[in-house]
Amino acid sequence: MEVEALEATGADVAYVMPSHQYPTGIVMPVTRRQELLKWSGRKKNRYLIEDDYDSEFRYRGRPIPALQGLDTRGKVIYMGTFSKSIAPAIRIGYMVLPPSLLEVYQKRLGFYACTVSRIDQNILYQFLTEGYYERHLNRMRAIYKGKHDCLLGRLRELEEDFAIHGEYAGLHVLLTSKRGRREEWLVEEAGKAGVKVYGLSSHYIRRPLEERPSTVILGYAKLSEEQIEEGAGRLCRAWRG
Repeated sequence: MEVEALEATGADVAYVMPSHQYPTGIVMPVTRRQELLKWSGRKKNRYLIEDDYDSEFRYRGRPIPALQGLDTRGKVIYMGTFSKSIAPAIRIGYMVLPPSLLEVYQKRLGFYACTVSRIDQNILYQFLTEGYYERHLNRMRAIYKGKHDCLLGRLRELEEDFAIHGEYAGLHVLLTSKRGRREEWLVEEAGKAGVKVYGLSSHYIRRPLEERPSTVILGYAKLSEEQIEEGAGRLCRAWRG
């Protein structure tokens, strides 16, 4: 998110994922966060929407404070979900509004009924307040770190051919070809080997003006370490052959 380019658009709202941007895997540095907060403070009705969808899963270094935690002017709308940390099926998310917007929300949208079961909400409330959620996160973080480290260890065979991005956080990594292999070829050869990977270009809103290096996305959340070993080995053979 380039702040100068953002200013030139005339937009008053910016949607960002500073803790772990999807799909690039980038963790936004503190200096860029401060620039965005300055941008939002230049006009009365400017806001930042912070989507913090998986910051619980960070495997190196100390946790990075949310952008909302740095906000002193009430300019950040903070949104999160339990889909990654518990399960997508419960369909529970949350939003933390600045006080000024909370008042507007209650006046204009207070009549909306929540579609999430009150029973599910109450169970989650107890899960949080009685300390089970924190213990659950610690357990899941250890499991995902094991899978993450397993994948990175197996991908070392490809270091001469690929640059690895987005590691040490979240539930996916990116591989960028150093040798100019086409993205379509990488996806196709992986498919022939029985491994599903996703091209980064599938996430473009529009094609970039300049040619970008070929990049693929590897997700590992649902796989066991044995499956990760097997799948990464197949990729190594397919892309180096």
